[in-house]
Formats: sequence, structure tokens, C-alpha cells
Amino acid sequence: MKQKTWLVIKILLLMVTSHTSGQVCNFHIIGNILNNNQKPVVHASITLSNGQSSITDTNGYYDIDSVCKGTYTITCAADSVIFLQRTIYINNNTTLNFTYHHMEGDLKEVVINANKIHDLTTLNLIELDKKQLFQSAGKTLGESLKNIPGLNSIQTGPGISKPVIHGLHSNRVLILNNGIRQEGQQWGSEHAPEIDPFIAGNMTIIEGAASLRYGSDAIAGVILLDPPTLVNDRLKGEANLVGASNSRMGAISGLLNGAGYNKWEGIQWRVQGTLKRAGNFKTATYYLGNSGIDEHDYSATIGYHKANFGMFAYYSSYQSKMGIFDGSHVGNLDDLYAAFARPKPITPSYFSYKINRSYQQVIHDLLKLNSYYRFKNNSRAELTFARQSDLRNEYDVDLPYSDDPAVLNAPQVSFKIKTHTVDLIYHTPEKKHFSGSYGISGITQGNVFKGIRYLIPNFRNYGSGIFGIEKYNRDKWTFEAGLRYDYRWLRVYRRNDNSLTVYTQTHTYNNLTGSAGATFQITPDLSVSANTGSAWRAPSVSELYIKGIHLSAASYEIGDSTLQSERSINNNISFKYTGQKLLVQLNLYDNEINNYIYAKPSLTGITLVSGTYPVFQYTQANVRLRGLDAEINYQLLAPLAIISKTAIVRGYNKTIHDYLIFMPADKFDNTLKYQIPNRSKFKQNFITLQYVYTARQTRVPPNSDYAAPPAAYGLLNYSMSTQLPLHKNLLDISFSVDNLTNVAYRDYLNRFRYYADDLGISFILRTKLTF
Repeated sequence: MKQKTWLVIKILLLMVTSHTSGQVCNFHIIGNILNNNQKPVVHASITLSNGQSSITDTNGYYDIDSVCKGTYTITCAADSVIFLQRTIYINNNTTLNFTYHHMEGDLKEVVINANKIHDLTTLNLIELDKKQLFQSAGKTLGESLKNIPGLNSIQTGPGISKPVIHGLHSNRVLILNNGIRQEGQQWGSEHAPEIDPFIAGNMTIIEGAASLRYGSDAIAGVILLDPPTLVNDRLKGEANLVGASNSRMGAISGLLNGAGYNKWEGIQWRVQGTLKRAGNFKTATYYLGNSGIDEHDYSATIGYHKANFGMFAYYSSYQSKMGIFDGSHVGNLDDLYAAFARPKPITPSYFSYKINRSYQQVIHDLLKLNSYYRFKNNSRAELTFARQSDLRNEYDVDLPYSDDPAVLNAPQVSFKIKTHTVDLIYHTPEKKHFSGSYGISGITQGNVFKGIRYLIPNFRNYGSGIFGIEKYNRDKWTFEAGLRYDYRWLRVYRRNDNSLTVYTQTHTYNNLTGSAGATFQITPDLSVSANTGSAWRAPSVSELYIKGIHLSAASYEIGDSTLQSERSINNNISFKYTGQKLLVQLNLYDNEINNYIYAKPSLTGITLVSGTYPVFQYTQANVRLRGLDAEINYQLLAPLAIISKTAIVRGYNKTIHDYLIFMPADKFDNTLKYQIPNRSKFKQNFITLQYVYTARQTRVPPNSDYAAPPAAYGLLNYSMSTQLPLHKNLLDISFSVDNLTNVAYRDYLNRFRYYADDLGISFILRTKLTF
């Protein structure tokens, strides 16, 4: 394996030395080419004077990356005819949209609209376009975001992960699926988001307190998943196929979209579906029994729009079955501590697609109805209603004592939560450099718990919020400020174990939050942003009242009904420099959280009929999280860039005057990216070699966990990708190898690190056909 690694490095070095040095860069030029009927122009070529180029896809979209700062001649051609040549100046990420007027014997002027990809904002935003999303296709949402500075994933085995932003996760990271708050059983660290990542056309991560716009719970940040834009063509689509050697995973995802014509003009539609299956995953030396995944998802959209009015309906269904590693179940207290100390689980190592008990099964349905109206003064009002139903069943390894098949096949615990939300937002037009957004929102929830054993009570939850945000944008300055008020009402229905009667307990929470920030463009190459904001989060029902075996976490958890709301003050400052050969981004943050809620290991075990489990007790503390995210992108030679990323977070528990447990370890990510010149029909050819080093987490209180933090580790990853035009279609191909040297390691944020290693080597092939 080491010989293969050195061979890859030598090949890279040979390719580097075969080219001369020059200026290459960090900027993207993106846009769309439409005809005079506003239809996409497919397979048009866009070429810069230095030879860099791109070809439009079925939506008329193109993307030229790694562009230097400087002056270029851009040439556009369609139908074998050059229809535009113009000089442009690039000093930042830029959008260039072209209108192609093709008429017999007459070529009209081409209209160009250029603008920055994003308006200036005071919060730190990271956007992943469909090219970047393709490179992580087939992975979970949490895994696909791990390469972004400041982001990690907390895992419960290989198939269950969720995003971590600046050390915070679960109820502190708000996920918006097509503009709707994802509401399920997100309180559990082992409850992965019920979302198919293939559904996203682009993804945006907002780091920092974002409660002002998106409501409570966004203490760490927000993840926005938006589906592709609806098209005006009669029929377009794409097909994705992914295969991975580890777990022998296969995934296929397809999308079709189109629009009506003649009397159906103004109607647009899209359908999408995904099938994914994986067997037992493998570490460097052994399989993880019963860790397979079986997933199938689908979605559909239909909309009608005119110049000043539109209405849309969207529906999605996510269904998955995920096995729970059988080595996480032990018989008694001695076996539990022996499992913690054992380098390798004693459960059988085998491959199988079959998912046995224990496992979790999830069905999540989302219905969204949305409409907008644009007024004559260019202001806009939006009304959105959504309904979500989330069913989560967890099946224990032991069967109930019964001869009744209905009882034998029933889950040990079952959660079903239904959520209704409504949002009304009014956007004011820009006037004298001011623009704003104002809105009201409401939410209702009802959760029904069923099961052989108790875990959480049934509950009703009602909430409302009102907010206002104003923005001032002039010359090099942008200022942003706003306020929000939220109210929450919670009633739980508890059972008296002695009398078997049901009684209620009611909690009310409310909070006023605010945010203010500014961005200053110091020079065309250098900008600085600063933001301070408050956020809050009411305790979840699980944190208040959970008591019992949490099967998918392989733990026994105890809540505390006296917990108070979390309140935070988050300060951020970020710098960005974009030079000819150098890109530097630095983000510093300081997050003070009062009444921070976490599950504290009790360092004892509890033995029940089904086995022995570690015990976690929910408690609160005043904490402070500080850290930095940094990225440096430097062009060493004309085709070769080095990208270095660093993420450091320090968590301190002020209540006990010691470090805060379960914080991400320091991570250093270094990548060599080599661009191969276009060869024949092969475009956008890249080879990358990545080394990610994760340090050992040494900043933990003594005697605070069942097992010491695992050792530091480094992972070597390799990938290559290309794009090939096929008639009027485009084929994207990517081949990658994760954990190239097959390192055996355990990650501090993986709850199953107590029992087993993390994943070994995996060969992954991805293809996408756009037609």
C-alpha cells in the first residue's frame, strides 16, 4: 500500500515538472447562456484567452474555476458559431450571464449581466455548488461537509452521522430542507438528518448565531439545502451512479424536470428519486457486523409562475433502515468495561447486506406549499406552509416474551412527530441604500411515543416568532442589524408508574434576540467582516424527561426536568484576501453559552434484561467556545495548487473550571490539486492528493468519560475527475480512494469508538450524466 502511495506522488511530481510556472488562481466564473426565448443554450463553449474553458449543461449553466485575477478575452460559441468576444476583468468570483440572439443573417447584441456570487454579508457563508456536491455523492450529509473548515460530523457507527459546526450539533444546528426547518427527532446525536443529499442543487452553510432570520435553535449555524432551479425546457434531467468498495455500497439517483408550453406555459415540474444500499462496513482489519443501510427516497415539485406571481407545491419522502453495530451490545458490567478496553470486538467479522436486530427504521415525509407576490414598488411577499411527519422505530436485539407475531415484530420504541409551520415574509425594495426583511412564523408539534419500554413522554409544542432585519449597503460598507422575539409553549403527558394515570406538566419559554454586523471592503483584494449576535434554545423533551435505554446510541440516558433555556452571545470576525496567486480566509469566533445542556457520562453502567449500558445524565453548565477556521489556497505552479485548511476549537466549562468534553480535536487538512490541460474531448481534468491530520483531544477533564480520547491519526485520500461531452449530453466521472493507506483509527466524535475502529480503505466511483 505504501508503494502505491509513493507511486501516486511520483506521478504528480512528474506532471508538475512537465509544465512551466504561471499565474493560476482561485476564482470562479459562472453563469447561464439563454436564447432570446429565455431557454437554455446547451453545449455552448465559453473560453478564456488563456485556454481555460467550460461547456454549458442542459440548464445552460457553465463554471470556469481556477481563474486568475486579471484581464481576459472571453469567447462564446454555439452551433459552431462564435457569437461573442469581449474583454473582461476578473478580481473576484463573478457571474456572467449571456443572452444568445441567433437569427438568420443577423446577430443581435449579446446582453451581459455581471455581479458577485453573493452580496456582502456580515455572517460567514460557505456555498457548495453542484460540482462540489458531486465529489461527495453517496455520502451522508454529515460526512459530505467534513472538509469545510469549522465543520465536523458526530457519528454513531459508519452509517449514522450529523453535522457539527464549531463544536455544536443536533438541536443547535438548524437544517433547512428546501427552505423548511427540518423537524424530526433531531435531539439524538445518533439521529441522522432525514434528508437525501442527492436532492440538493446547492448547499449553503451559515456559521454563527443565525437565530434572527431562521428562528430559535440556530446557536451554531444553519445548513441550507436547496433543490435545483426549475427549468423552462420541455424535458431535462440527470442520472447519478455511485459505487464504493467499503460496504459494497451502491447508489443510483435520477432527476427529471420540465415545463409546459402553449396553454400550459408557466407550469414547471420536477421529479427525483434515490435508491441506496450498503452492507456491513469494514475497518482496516475487520467488518462491523450489522452496520448495513437500505435507503429509498423520492420527491416531486410542481409550480406556476408569472412575472409578479407564483405558487409551488413540493413533496418529499425519505425512508431508511440502518443497522446498529452488534458489538455495541454487551451482557454485564464486566463485559462492558472489557469492550471499552478491547482493541478489537469479539463479535463475528463478516460481510452481509442483511440487517438484523438491532436497527432503526425512519420514514420522513415533507409537504411544502409556497406562494409569492411582487408589488409594483418591487417589494415582495412570501407565504409558506409546511407539514412534516417523522416516524422513527427502534428494534432491540432481544425479542419480546410473546407468541403473538404482532408483538414480536413491533419496535421496542417508536416515535412519531407531526409538525406544521407557517411563515409570512415581506421583503422591502432597496431605497436610499436601505433594504429589509420582516416576518412572522408559527409552529405546532405533536409527538406520540409508543413502545414496550418507556423513553420519552408524549407532548404538544406550540411556538411563534416575529423578526425584522434592515441592511444598509453603500460603497465599501455594508451594515446589518435586526431583532427577533420567540415564544414557546410545551406540554408533556407523563405517566405515573404507580397509579398508571397520566398527568401533565407545562413549560413556557420566550426570548428576545438581536444581531448587528458590518463588512468593509478595504481594497479590491481584502475585506473584513464582524458580527455579534445572540441566540437561544429551549430544552428538548428528551433532555427534560428521557429515562431509559436509547437503543441506537447503545446507552441509558436520564433527563432533568429543571433544565433552563440555553442563551448565547456569539462574536465573529473574518478576513478574506484574494490575490493573483493567493487566497487567504480566516474566521475567528467566541461563543458564550449560559445553561449549556449536555449528556454527562456518569462513569457507571446499568444492567437490564437486554444487557448492560453506559449511563449518561443530562445537565447544564456555563461554557465558552472559542476557535478559528483558516484556509490558504496558493498556486505553486501553473497547473498545481496547494490548499491548506485548519480548524481549532477550544471548549471551556466555566461551571467546573475545566475543559468541556466532546469537543472536536484540532484538524489540519492539506491538499495538492493538479489541473491537467484539456485533452481531446476530456475537460475539467483534476487530480487531488489530500492528507488530513486529526490530533488527539487532550483537553478533557480527568475521569470524565468511559474511555480516554483516541490517538491522533492521519488519512491520505486521492481523487481524479473529468468531464466528457457526449453529443448534447455531459458525463462527469470521478474516482477517489478514501483512507488510501488503510489506517486503523478511532475518532473522538464517534460514539462507537468505545467498541470499534473507524472505516478502512474505500474505492469510490461516481458518474453523472446530464441530458
